[in-house]
Amino acid sequence: QGVDDYTANVLESMTNEAQATCRKMEAMCPGLSLKDACTLKQWYLDCYSGQMADTSSLKRCMNTNKAYDGLTHPCKEQDGKFMPDLKYRYLAEDVPTGLC
Repeated sequence: QGVDDYTANVLESMTNEAQATCRKMEAMCPGLSLKDACTLKQWYLDCYSGQMADTSSLKRCMNTNKAYDGLTHPCKEQDGKFMPDLKYRYLAEDVPTGLC
């Protein structure tokens, strides 16, 4: 359960790109404040305060979050094997909304 180094790097790259876009927009539009568009790690710190055993990195925040204990990814049977259900609401709705 949790994220590996590759996934953590992808997520950190995405959040860094979003932060760079915010800073650029603020520079182009005097008075614009996008300070509420925090990094993904900061979001974890804000939303899951006290529930993570290790907050030293985004990966550790995600992997030591007690709120995720016991969660599994929904699967569906396909050709006698179980495959992740990529149309499950979490992936189909929550992830894209979070990226916006």
